[in-house]
Amino acid sequence: MKKLSFKHISILLYGVSLALPIFFGAGVIGIFGLVLGLIGMFEFDIFIFLPWLANILYFFNLIFEKKINKFKIPISILTIISGLFTFGVSRIPLDEGGAYANVKPGIGFGIWMLSFIILLVGQLKNKNVG
Repeated sequence: MKKLSFKHISILLYGVSLALPIFFGAGVIGIFGLVLGLIGMFEFDIFIFLPWLANILYFFNLIFEKKINKFKIPISILTIISGLFTFGVSRIPLDEGGAYANVKPGIGFGIWMLSFIILLVGQLKNKNVG
């Protein structure tokens, strides 16, 4: 059986986080959080947009890993910092009628952040080995 790399574990955790509730207080799962973050960009809400930007940085780091070798650790650190702005989200819209729910980061958020941290740990380990 092939051993999973840190990168593969990170991708697996990211995928799991998309199916889990990202907030306590609302039934929003991770995949819908991606849409919510995109909306936050158009509303100029930094606490919604920056966590969404963490996804872009994460995928940039995964896709261009070979080409940005010296930048991948700083990008991973920026990804984690951007993701931490989720703690600034205290209310999210529930429906089109204007109802809001008071929320706190949930289990999906934790798994999502863990995926970023695992990727960074793998990059640091590879840097020390190579």
